[in-house]
Amino acid sequence: MSSAESPLSATPETLTAIVNVLGAVVFAAVRQLPADRQAAFAADLELMAANAQAQGEEQTSLLLADMCRAALAAAG
Repeated sequence: MSSAESPLSATPETLTAIVNVLGAVVFAAVRQLPADRQAAFAADLELMAANAQAQGEEQTSLLLADMCRAALAAAG
């Protein structure tokens, strides 16, 4: 398999897996930050979600909101 090929197909299950992986990466990244930066990270994601929604980018807004929830969960 070349580096340009992937065993993943474009299915709803693959999309769900990608969103879950992104949430896990956000969670892990936030856990590495000092407490004051954890809250700022989540706030930035929340702001980006609101901006995307204001621009009519509903799917982007929903995904950013999911990432914000992951950041908040990590900040505990």
